[in-house]
Amino acid sequence: MRVVVVEDDRILCAALVEALAHHGIDVPGAAHTAERAMELIDRHAPDVATIDLRLSPDGPPDEGLSLAERLRVRYPDVGLLAISAHPDPVYVERLLSMEDPPRAVGFLAKSQVGEMAVVVDAVTRVARGELVVDPYVVRLLMSRLRADDPLAVLTPREREILALVATGLSNLAIAQRLSCAISNVEKNLSTVFGKLGLMPDEAGRRGVNLRVLATLAYLRSQGRT
Repeated sequence: MRVVVVEDDRILCAALVEALAHHGIDVPGAAHTAERAMELIDRHAPDVATIDLRLSPDGPPDEGLSLAERLRVRYPDVGLLAISAHPDPVYVERLLSMEDPPRAVGFLAKSQVGEMAVVVDAVTRVARGELVVDPYVVRLLMSRLRADDPLAVLTPREREILALVATGLSNLAIAQRLSCAISNVEKNLSTVFGKLGLMPDEAGRRGVNLRVLATLAYLRSQGRT
């Protein structure tokens, strides 16, 4: 697997490159700017690009996210793993809404970079085409949001399944995690979509699928029990 690292903090960038290489991942280059990142990706055709969402203290706060959006259009087969020190619900929504259904994309909090097993797992899953939202990011966003909880209508089991959907697991993976039949997961998700008022026609209007809409509802929730 080949990964290009895009990170403006040179010390963190070097540490990330070294750690990925230590885990057997080929890192042909690292970039500190969006322009340099495009050059490296043009040259090396990586499987995944890890992208710091804020590439310059003086630049736009969404510079890295804009780069991810450009890359998805130009190189749709390159997996994108966004990394941010300050996860923003708006950025998560933009990232997940780049395609319908979302694929080969992930979001990690920068604090997780120290846990290289988490980063390597996320890179590997994104390279396989999966959607990855780090549970730490989910919890952090939930603690920051103060809107009314739209999930109050869900049962504990439905909340549990929705939480697993929000981390990017497939229905099969959720069934395996919960030791239940996949039909049970599908039935619960159908109920969740209905309770949250997420209908197929709404998904069509917004250009995203029901799993994305449900995930966004979960991220906006403050997670009261």
